[in-house]
Amino acid sequence: MTTTKPLTTHHSWWLRKDPVAQRFDSLSGDHSTEVLIIGAGITGLSTAIELADRGHRVTVCEAEVIGAGTTTGSSGHLDAHPEMGPRALVSKLGEESATAYNALRLAAIDKIEGRCNGQADFRRVSAYQYSENRDDESKLRKEFVAARKIGLDAEWCEDVLISRAACGYIIPNMARFDCARYLQKLAELATNLGVTIFEKSLVSGPAEEHPTSLKTGNGLIQFDHVVCATHCSFTSGIMLYAATPPYQSYLLVAKVRQPPDDRLYWDNSDPYYYVRRIGELSDSMILVGGCDHRTGTEDTTGAVGRLNDWTHDRFQIIEIVCCWSAEFFEPTDGLPMIGLGPGKDNVWVATGLSGIGLTLGTVAATMIADGIEGKSVPLADAFSPNRFAISTEWVTEQTTASANVAERILPATVVNSNSLREGEGTVGNVNGTHVAICRDRDGCEHRLDPVCPHMGGVLHWNEAEQTWDCPLHGGRFTADGKRMYGPPESNLQRK
Repeated sequence: MTTTKPLTTHHSWWLRKDPVAQRFDSLSGDHSTEVLIIGAGITGLSTAIELADRGHRVTVCEAEVIGAGTTTGSSGHLDAHPEMGPRALVSKLGEESATAYNALRLAAIDKIEGRCNGQADFRRVSAYQYSENRDDESKLRKEFVAARKIGLDAEWCEDVLISRAACGYIIPNMARFDCARYLQKLAELATNLGVTIFEKSLVSGPAEEHPTSLKTGNGLIQFDHVVCATHCSFTSGIMLYAATPPYQSYLLVAKVRQPPDDRLYWDNSDPYYYVRRIGELSDSMILVGGCDHRTGTEDTTGAVGRLNDWTHDRFQIIEIVCCWSAEFFEPTDGLPMIGLGPGKDNVWVATGLSGIGLTLGTVAATMIADGIEGKSVPLADAFSPNRFAISTEWVTEQTTASANVAERILPATVVNSNSLREGEGTVGNVNGTHVAICRDRDGCEHRLDPVCPHMGGVLHWNEAEQTWDCPLHGGRFTADGKRMYGPPESNLQRK
């Protein structure tokens, strides 16, 4: 097997002892399957297992390698608390459907526990939603009441055992795990069921109404159904891209004195912060996350700084061990998009899973498998990628896209390449040419086309992670222009 060094979009704690590496061959030549799954994260591999366990012939194609994407960049929280809040979920879906949604996520945690089978550092723990401000008690109590109505066994708690917490509620029997080890467990389960997995096999996104084959590298793969399990929609549905804008969330691992109990914690700030113990064997280590923002729209070093400050203000820090970010796709109406892609009749989509893709990816696997088999699917209409509700939130999100497109039209700022320090990059006019220019941390200068090859977004430099990020649809590239993640199917052109 010929291998090349894999690209990972992050350097998370979960990969510290077991860096990503290619374990499966790349696809070359022609290949035929019943169901093609694009993407080998938690959604793709879970879907492969669901289908293979029912007797279907399944092939999974991963553009990079298993573990290089969003799944292993996550916090490893497993909870069923609505991301938008219980009251908002009830308002949007009604109490009956909100309860059904909650039940799907609870069942997903059970399924993950069963597949871990005592491995991947899975542990059932309680979860706390809290506020640092006593004035929020009335509002938080209303959320608590709504949480109970939709089936969460919540209890009000005056003493939330984490620094600065004033009030909140506890939800028992949630969980946490090591998401990288779980992903490898899924790959093992899939192959044991006869699933064929190809790595380093970027598949072209399906554009036809009823595609029957797609290209990948030097190969061609034929299928009856195709599942886009790549977080980004990876289809030709422009509206679907617009309804699931990309966001970055930041995480760090710190060694601390007096860590909180082994529980999940998140506050009610916007965006919120979340905390957990790393695991049973690291009782002095905590994971802290937050500072979410639209990809490519903020100073990434500033976001890292805010996360560090928040952590130092609340814990006795011995050492910050590592820090990274992960990209997720936030649905403008707050609900995931799971089902047939817009205008398609054999292309299945799971996207807009927000920051709770570990449970929703597991939910999507069952829903898509049922859909392929023609079975009744709960909440199919509510989650349909065809719903296309143009909400106030959708319109607000498009201002970012409009502003980005304007960057291609407005005069570029003149950049003196000699003034760039190591690790710095920008988009501007260099000697009369509009370029994306950076000087990486080794001091090498790179000049690239500043326009994303996917749909023409203008790239922004991510100094914290030394990447070029596209604010439109979440494409990410290395400092020297290699494709890392998202819907783009090619590298950046050198200039």
